[in-house]
Amino acid sequence: MNQARMVLGHPVFDPVINKNVLVDHVYIIAGGEITKQARHYIVTTLDQEARRHIIFMDRDDLLELFPTSGTPLPAEANPGPPEWDDDVPF
Repeated sequence: MNQARMVLGHPVFDPVINKNVLVDHVYIIAGGEITKQARHYIVTTLDQEARRHIIFMDRDDLLELFPTSGTPLPAEANPGPPEWDDDVPF
């Protein structure tokens, strides 16, 4: 929370235009799931103006970017075919 507030409230140097500018959007990215409770806490803690600048991305959102960009998934992300156990216990 504190980091999101700091990013939104403090200017950063943009070397392209050689000036300090305010950040337009803040991405909160997680390798797992961002729970509804966590999203709700972050959104309710920020004021209405700051809420418009927060973008959440969790694991599912990141994985959806791969097919749209044409980038192949890493081998670790593909679980492969399921292993079937042919020994039926009954």
